[in-house]
Amino acid sequence: MVPSCTAELNKLMNELEVSELEAPTGVLSVQAYMQLLTIYLHQNDLCNAKYLWKRIPSDMKTANEELGRVWTVGQCMWQRNWPAVHTALNVEWSEDVKDVMTALKDNVRERVMRLISKAYSSLNLATMATMSGMSLDEARQAAIDRGWTVDGTIVQPRKQIDEEQYSQSDKICLTEEQLQKLTQFVSFLEN
Repeated sequence: MVPSCTAELNKLMNELEVSELEAPTGVLSVQAYMQLLTIYLHQNDLCNAKYLWKRIPSDMKTANEELGRVWTVGQCMWQRNWPAVHTALNVEWSEDVKDVMTALKDNVRERVMRLISKAYSSLNLATMATMSGMSLDEARQAAIDRGWTVDGTIVQPRKQIDEEQYSQSDKICLTEEQLQKLTQFVSFLEN
């Protein structure tokens, strides 16, 4: 079973990276590469995922179909092709990576919903469903659960403020920044 919490994933990632460095031949098993690749994708560390893919021996890539499917998810994430990411994730995964890929699917869906809330003042329900990899009914319910307005087939997202993202010191910095801009503006008007 693959760990699911972030601390356990970080620990496993570090162990896999060290074992790759210390391997006598410099090559890991297919399962180890697959786990490391899925962890990078889970953490949205697409650069490390790409470099790992380049380090994996070609014969391993061709011999293991599931490793290629994991990388297909990474390529779609790199291109920010969210419908393709969801399509690539909706397959049966082996026990080696199943838990991480399920968590990745949830992370991608949440990331897309946050992006939708930031980028759109209104959008079609079908578009939202396609981007988030949900059915129309699931998308409608997800919008309602987030407090978004759903009028027929039109969804009006509300911007989300992540409490974890903005600590008290960030709010103070933003206030000081705003004060500086206001001072510059008033100075401009006076001169």
